[in-house]
Amino acid sequence: MSAAAKRYAKAVFDLANESGELEKVTNEFRELGATVEGSPELKGALGNPMVDAAQRKAVMKAILDRSNVSVLTKNSVLFITDHRRSDVLPQIADELSRLSDAKAGRIQAEVTSAAALSEPQYQRVSAALEKLTGQKISLARKVDATLIGGVVVRVGDRVFDGSVATRLRELRTALLPS
Repeated sequence: MSAAAKRYAKAVFDLANESGELEKVTNEFRELGATVEGSPELKGALGNPMVDAAQRKAVMKAILDRSNVSVLTKNSVLFITDHRRSDVLPQIADELSRLSDAKAGRIQAEVTSAAALSEPQYQRVSAALEKLTGQKISLARKVDATLIGGVVVRVGDRVFDGSVATRLRELRTALLPS
């Protein structure tokens, strides 16, 4: 995460917290970050110094208008765009989410599974993590077919790997002579 992304996230966090819109602004930034991250062309254009600043701002304005975001989010994103940092919106969104979760007493966890889990399964994973950590959990969900089966859970620096792919690697290592 870039230092600039952390600074912008902290500034947005402070403004949103003061105005009482922290949850709303955090969710809007998450959506905008996902939009930028989900489009390599958009991310490339936003980070390309050859793209005119006015064009970058026009693109961001169009996205913001379609997203129907709060005034605080719109002004913050346009400020970030004016300073040629809109390419790090996904990082800003991640840091803003982390700050927001910390304020609410939640920790972030990421569950990666071979196929999307059902809602009750996600709830069971979340409940187990809350019991393990003693804190509320904010769960991010990812799918990675290379796991073959099982799940990998990341909570801060800790990783709980229950994937079939890892078990097969461990079995291969145990069975093959060194």
